[in-house]
Amino acid sequence: MTVRILGIGSPSGDDQAGWLVIDALLAGGVQPGEGLAIEKLDRPGATLIPRLENVSRVILIDAMQGGGPAGSIRHFDRNDWPGYGGGLSSHGFGVLDALALARELGSLPPRLDVYGIEIGSPMLGEAPGAAVAAAARQLAVALPLNCAESLKRS
Repeated sequence: MTVRILGIGSPSGDDQAGWLVIDALLAGGVQPGEGLAIEKLDRPGATLIPRLENVSRVILIDAMQGGGPAGSIRHFDRNDWPGYGGGLSSHGFGVLDALALARELGSLPPRLDVYGIEIGSPMLGEAPGAAVAAAARQLAVALPLNCAESLKRS
């Protein structure tokens, strides 16, 4: 089994949410190795698609703007996100756009879990807010519970 965990973000305030989860996973002892890849991506757009290929599972984490309170965590599996009309990404060509294109190209992995952390301000150069930082740490702790066979802590 090959699992890829992708934290998507940018250096803009709360938009760092996906990166914060990756940082928290690594700080908590989850290490990449055989069968597990962990990456931080800066607004990947369509370049996300190759990272979805040739793996059995992808866990993707990104900031979202869906109208909920900052720090709320939403989970979308491969059946949920196609019908989601909210703004899962704050990026121009966002995660949902890339996933839709990957689906049309037959490039989605057998298992895809998308986590969105509701954000407040994606202001360039600002630090993430306390609610988003707390949600990122919470999600990093919860992820191994969802895929314990894939995530090994050192």
